[in-house]
Amino acid sequence: MQSIELRPDMKTSGGEMSDIMIGGRYAGSLTLLYREGDRVAGSIQLEQESLKKSDKDSLMDYLQQYIQSFIHAIGARECDVIVTYSSYDKVVTTAPETDFAFDAEEQEEQIQVIDVVDDEAGDELWTEAEAEYDLVVVRENNHEVEYHVYDTDGNWAAEAFIRPGLDVSGRIRWVYQPDDEEIELITELLISDFDDNAVDSFSFEHYFEDQLIDIFELTHEELLETPVEMIGDDAEEDYSVILARDDGDILTYEIYRQSAGGLPIGTATVDIERRMLTGYIDFQDSRTIEDAELIASLLMRELDKEKDYDGLNLSLMYRNERVDEIIFENETVH
Repeated sequence: MQSIELRPDMKTSGGEMSDIMIGGRYAGSLTLLYREGDRVAGSIQLEQESLKKSDKDSLMDYLQQYIQSFIHAIGARECDVIVTYSSYDKVVTTAPETDFAFDAEEQEEQIQVIDVVDDEAGDELWTEAEAEYDLVVVRENNHEVEYHVYDTDGNWAAEAFIRPGLDVSGRIRWVYQPDDEEIELITELLISDFDDNAVDSFSFEHYFEDQLIDIFELTHEELLETPVEMIGDDAEEDYSVILARDDGDILTYEIYRQSAGGLPIGTATVDIERRMLTGYIDFQDSRTIEDAELIASLLMRELDKEKDYDGLNLSLMYRNERVDEIIFENETVH
C-alpha cells in the first residue's frame, strides 16, 4: 500500500479536520471534536471511488491507531467515531460502561469496531457531473460551505466556497484552467447538492489564478424578470433613484426597489464634468442587472435635473467585476 498521510485542513481548540491522503491522492476526510478528559466524537468519510477495497483495511488500521493515540493524549474517557465507505458504514466506539485506564495497550483492547451494512445506499442515480467529479464537504457552518472537487483519478480540481440560503451564491477556484464543459459539469454538481425547491436562485463565479473566467446564474422560471423592452409602468414604479451625495463633478445615487423591501439594491456613481457623462452602477443583486436599462433611464431623469448633457456611458458592476456596459445618446433622454 502507498504511504498514508493526514493533511490538516482545520484545527480549533475543540476540534480538527484532516484530509486523508494515500500516495498523495485524496481518499477521504477525518473530523474529530473533543473535550479533554471527557469525550471524543467525529467521523471518517472514505471515498469509495478514490480508495481501493484492498487498501481500505490497512487504512482503517492506520486511522484506528491514530484515534487511539489521540484519545490517549487528551485523556478522553469516551470515543464515538462514525466511519462511512459508500454503502458500508463502521462505528469506532469505546466499550459501554467502561472507563479508560489511560494505558495505550488497555485502551486498544477496549476499542470496539461495529460494522453496519446499509443496503439502500448505492441505489442513488449518478448524473454525468457526478461520474466525472467527486464533491466533498470539508467545512460547513451556518454561513458558508467549503467543498473540494476531485476528478476520477483523485486529483484536486477545484475548491468552492458557497453561501447557502434562498439565493445560493459562491466562488469556485480552479487548480487548472478549465474548459467550458468542465465549468458546466462542476456547476451542475454544486447545484445538485441543494434542494432546488428551497432555492430561488444560484449565482456562481469561477476563478483561475484569481482571475474571473465565468459567471453562472440561474433562477426559477417563474422568477425570471420580464425583458426590459416589455417593462411597463408597474415595473418602473418598483424602482427609485435618489441622490445620496454631491461632490461637485461626482454624483452618487442610491437605487431602491420596493419589491425588495425598499432596500438599496445598488449604487450609481456618475462623473458629470463633461457633456458625455460617464459612470458605473454597482449592483448588490445580480438579478436586477436584467433591469439595468430601466434603472439607467430613471437615473438619466435625475441627471436631467443637474445639467444638460450629450449622453451617458455606464459600466454595470457586480461584486466589483464589470459585467456589461450601456451607452445612451441624448436623444434617448428627451
